[in-house]
Amino acid sequence: MKLDAEFCETRCPVCTRARKGNALAKIIQKLEMLLTFGGCPAGRDRQKKYGVNPNEGRP
Repeated sequence: MKLDAEFCETRCPVCTRARKGNALAKIIQKLEMLLTFGGCPAGRDRQKKYGVNPNEGRP
């Protein structure tokens, strides 16, 4: 499994659910972003590719 921007965007079990509004996923994602200083490698790749944080939807 390749962890890249597309994984974070469409298949990540935490990020996709958090962006849809799942409360538990939002908490897990906030902790992850705090502990890793901005998100996992796939989330940081998504930020570079799309210009939005892992916890934000695309415009």
